Parts: sequence; structure tokens; C-alpha cells
Amino acid sequence: MDFQKFIDSHIQLLSEGDAGRLVENDYHDDAVMVLMLGKEGQVVTGKEALKVQFDMYLKNIYRGFVSIQKLGISDDSICMEATINTTGGEAQVWDALYMRDGKIYRHYSGLK
Repeated sequence: MDFQKFIDSHIQLLSEGDAGRLVENDYHDDAVMVLMLGKEGQVVTGKEALKVQFDMYLKNIYRGFVSIQKLGISDDSICMEATINTTGGEAQVWDALYMRDGKIYRHYSGLK
């Protein structure tokens, strides 16, 4: 799989603001997202929970992609540091995406 195309498509889907379409297109049914925010972090499991999480994120936080500062790609994963626009201004984020059959099955994410 061409992971650069996947990244470009994922960023495009984020910009469209449709959480349902993003999750259906990019995540496995049993996908798990670990958000490293706050003291304990948060674990989101399954497509329906991911849709709720992304819907909140797209409506209340995310305002656009700026750039990727670091990108590492292996045969089954994507790891990146990036800058995004949020309701509070620019933010530095990181994501590690573990892929299977062209979709994310584990997603670790946090703020730098």
C-alpha cells in the first residue's frame, strides 16, 4: 500500500469534517485509538465510538492541517509529528498508525 496516498486521503477526509465517512474509510471495525491527553489518556474502541470521538474533535477542536515535520513509514505503520490548526491556535501533534489491509487498526495520538 502507498502510505503517502493514505496520509493525503486521511487529511482530505479530516478537512471535509465528516466523522462517519472518515472512520468508515480509514479504520477497521475493531480499531482502537489511544489518546494521550490528560493524566490518564483515553482509549476509544470500535467504529461507533471512533465516530463519536472524531465528530467531537472535528466540530470543537480541529480547524485544518498545516504541515508534517517528521514522518516515518514502515511496512505496517505510519508515525508522524505534525502541526494543525485548532480552535485554540496552532498545535503540535503526533500520531502512530498501525495498518492492516490498508486501514488503521491501532491509532496512538497526542499533543507535543
